[in-house]
Amino acid sequence: MKKANFQFNFPLFLFLILFSIGGSSQAIAGGDSIGQKIRALKDENCLLEAELGLASKGTSYIILDLRIESDSVPVRINLKNRGIVLREFDAERIRYRRTKGLIIEPIPLIKKMAFFPLKRKEIRPHKPEDGADAIGKLDFLELKDIPSNYTLSFGKGLLISITGQPKGLISRFIHLISSILIHICYSLTIVWNYLWRNELAIIEIIMRKEDAQALYWSLEEGMSIVIMEGHPYDTI
Repeated sequence: MKKANFQFNFPLFLFLILFSIGGSSQAIAGGDSIGQKIRALKDENCLLEAELGLASKGTSYIILDLRIESDSVPVRINLKNRGIVLREFDAERIRYRRTKGLIIEPIPLIKKMAFFPLKRKEIRPHKPEDGADAIGKLDFLELKDIPSNYTLSFGKGLLISITGQPKGLISRFIHLISSILIHICYSLTIVWNYLWRNELAIIEIIMRKEDAQALYWSLEEGMSIVIMEGHPYDTI
């Protein structure tokens, strides 16, 4: 009789154990989800505080949110002033590497670096003695004069490499070789700074050539950027 009762109760006992394990797993998963939501709320609050401080100054600034990247929704560089989006620049491809996470705070632009830097041309006022023909000789800056491949050096060890998507077969081939060399260089730089425990973050962005040129023209030294990093559970 006791043996029969044991055989009857054992499946019930096993079911209760499995049910308890399943409930615990769901509770743990729910705890992870709650933790992620709390962290997301904290990050959003930090972003709002940082942008509020920048908006109150009345100067332009940049917001780069890496959390929204997906196959269907590209990352956008938002140029803003007083909370209003002046222009959006879509990134076709993006690669982000760092030795340490960035704090959500304004980071100033220190320098714009290009292989062929933009040289502002001096336009002198027309003088009567120059004659009417001199008016047609004025040389203005055009979009084609602005570099599409450059690096933005920010504070806190942040580097943003901007590359304009080339057009034409030869230009694409040169771009491919250049991208490989730059990628190797940045990878070695990241490893070196990681070994020496230096703070460094490198963001490589490829966008339309015209957008890259327009972004270069829009940026001024001293302008701040705020970056929202994607978390480990996000795809970057």
